[in-house]
Amino acid sequence: MSSTPELELRLSGNADNAALTPLRELVGRLHRKICEVATCQIVIDIRRLEFMSASCFNVLVSWIALIQDLAPEARYKLRFKSDPAIPWQRRSLRTLSCFATDLITVEA
Repeated sequence: MSSTPELELRLSGNADNAALTPLRELVGRLHRKICEVATCQIVIDIRRLEFMSASCFNVLVSWIALIQDLAPEARYKLRFKSDPAIPWQRRSLRTLSCFATDLITVEA
């Protein structure tokens, strides 16, 4: 167990184009709030997320870019809880974790 404070975000159902704007706004609010308070870790539980469109997935990529733009001491980590039985999660999260190995971990 980590001594770093954690926040958990649970996503379920389908992150299709109807979810794009709410997801983008949520990520923006979370990022701003975390930057105001302190460094922490965000646990993103997507085990019950059956589908995520490319546009919504791009929101996650953009989120990582926002984190990477912070000063190193202000960067926070993202830890994904995934379901390895869902093919898009297995493939996409592996790619996402390679994008920022110092910021992202994936749990199956």
